[in-house]
Amino acid sequence: MILSLLIGLPLAGALLVSLFPWEKTTKALSFLVSLVVFIFSLGLYTQFDLSNAGFQFKEQYDLVPALGIHYAVGIDGISLWLVLLTTFLVPLVLLGGFGSFAQRGYYASILLMEAAVVGALASTDLFLFYLFWELMLIPAFFLIGLWGGENKVKATIRFILYTMFGSLLMLVALLYVTHEVKSFDYVKIADHIFADDAQFWCFLAFGLAFFIKVPLFPLHGWLPEAYTEAPAGGTVLLSAIMVKLGAYGLLRFCIPLFPVAAKAFAPWIMILAVAGLLHGALMATLQTNFKKVLAYSSLSHMGLIVLGLFTFSLTGLQGGMLQMISHGAYMAGLFLLAGMMVERRGSYEMSDFGGWARQTPVLATAFLWLMAAAVGLPGFAGFVGEILVLVSAYQVNAVLALISILGFIFSAWYLFNLYGKIFLGPVSAKKKTIVDLNAREILLLLPLLVIVVFIGLSPNFFLRPMEKSLQANVIEKLKPAPAMTDFAADQLRLQADADKEKGKHP
Repeated sequence: MILSLLIGLPLAGALLVSLFPWEKTTKALSFLVSLVVFIFSLGLYTQFDLSNAGFQFKEQYDLVPALGIHYAVGIDGISLWLVLLTTFLVPLVLLGGFGSFAQRGYYASILLMEAAVVGALASTDLFLFYLFWELMLIPAFFLIGLWGGENKVKATIRFILYTMFGSLLMLVALLYVTHEVKSFDYVKIADHIFADDAQFWCFLAFGLAFFIKVPLFPLHGWLPEAYTEAPAGGTVLLSAIMVKLGAYGLLRFCIPLFPVAAKAFAPWIMILAVAGLLHGALMATLQTNFKKVLAYSSLSHMGLIVLGLFTFSLTGLQGGMLQMISHGAYMAGLFLLAGMMVERRGSYEMSDFGGWARQTPVLATAFLWLMAAAVGLPGFAGFVGEILVLVSAYQVNAVLALISILGFIFSAWYLFNLYGKIFLGPVSAKKKTIVDLNAREILLLLPLLVIVVFIGLSPNFFLRPMEKSLQANVIEKLKPAPAMTDFAADQLRLQADADKEKGKHP
């Protein structure tokens, strides 16, 4: 019942934290719950069967038997690392909020978000998936709307409208799919072959919800404001965890369930992915608010992930998945550092900074370390995923792959420019004395600094568990259905004629 524990413990923790009257106790309790959840989640990797491409750690219980709705959970190599990424980052987010937030609602919202994300990743029943998918909006609404910046109301409304619109379309397609198969069971639905016209519309309906969540250009209108206005912990949850649900949905639903439509739309989606990669990079070069620089950088890197997924090759899929994990690690670290910096300066404007490297050498080193991973320097997390995606994209469309390289050039430009304005040059006159990172801040950043190097030096550790699941559950689904033999066709015609004679519909 390990998956139920990973969902149930944060839910119970959120309830307890919201009811506790003592603020200091809620901080410790929320962190303790998230730490226990992470320790339990390590069992998913240690007990994971690398030779099994199907769902593991399966549980199933009846919820509404009359409608065929079950509590059904399980993970495979596609969802394994995203679950572990979530449980790994949440304790760090909670620890990062200790210096800024005393409200128990903040910590309860983070635990609720963890339960919803893990639930969505582990669901093998489509009704349950949709339930957790919508549940994610509640803590996101509060994190941005209650603890956000000056324009938090506008950012929250835009975020909710975008995501709700996509979710409603997905619900219509989900109801059609489950009615067609007469089941909410993902495995049964994945084995069903839908008509080409049905695949077209279902792909669009499911895809729009997931593309908004990623977000794919030009559906990214909610991202810059939501990332900028959310508190640092909220931004980490949005950028490092929640947007990965969009990419996961493409891998889990759009591509394997509707392969004919996926192959038809793939060239256009790859073009939009490269457009998003370049748009995010170019917009980042124009910003004066360094949190917006990071927001547009995140958008650019998500475009690379989508590009890799729609190459439909094992190399591209693994590169996209590895880049999801890498992006989650280094963007989490950068946004947490952004929160620490605004606590010290009270501003995100780069003009209010300068000369920080001399006063905060530890902070400056940590930022440069994570920035190296974001740029994709060899030996760091971003490098291997980018290379795998570019190689596979070049084999599909060499022009798009070469254009994508421009995004990496711009990435180095705007990130090193940001670093120079904040950490180098003369000390800003606004506030001369800035304190360096304290023990708590170093403790929460240290795992991220280690993991971005570990991913860069040992990528096979992450690639092996996902290989068989990607091959069996995505690539095999894209292969054309075997042609029907003449004998089988004759048998179907004879059966149809017999049914007509009995007054049945064939």
